[in-house]
Amino acid sequence: MKARMTLTAAAMLAVGGLAVAAGLEQEGWGPPKPTKFHEHMKQLEGIWDTTAEFVGEKPGDPPMKSKGSGTDKLIAGGLFLITDYKGDMMGTEFIGHGIMGYDTLKKKYTGSWIDSMSTAIWTSEGTCDDAGKVFTAVMEGPDPVSGKPMKLKMISEITGKDSKKMTMFMDGPDGKEMQIGKIEYTRKK
Repeated sequence: MKARMTLTAAAMLAVGGLAVAAGLEQEGWGPPKPTKFHEHMKQLEGIWDTTAEFVGEKPGDPPMKSKGSGTDKLIAGGLFLITDYKGDMMGTEFIGHGIMGYDTLKKKYTGSWIDSMSTAIWTSEGTCDDAGKVFTAVMEGPDPVSGKPMKLKMISEITGKDSKKMTMFMDGPDGKEMQIGKIEYTRKK
């Protein structure tokens, strides 16, 4: 199995090398260059202190509040943003990891997310406003309790040179969208 994977990787590199040698990169074949949509992600990069607030477990419960930290780093020549988050949720350590990029074929931001509260990989698609300050995405995955598919809407806003915020929404029992949480980020200096 390992040998087959190594051969597949070698074949992909060989095809890429042949394409470059044949001059195909001039016809759109070759490494992609970051677009203005990739450039927007630069504002999200950094090391952050966070303050989170989520709705209580049951209606009428006070909001759950916690402190945490996050690191966002551009990789692969500025094409993707890796996110690592550590905090507290419901009295237990919460660890999350995500990746986001701008898919030039779909013309959308796409991503995936994993965390210590689920065994599923969540996927997302979204957009950004023209100024590159507000990212809106819909994340899909299974409800951790029922296993039924569910969606979360996430709005990430650049609120200042050293601050940003993410607000999360989902459909409530009445079918209306309700805010379920927010995380405020302050850049570490």
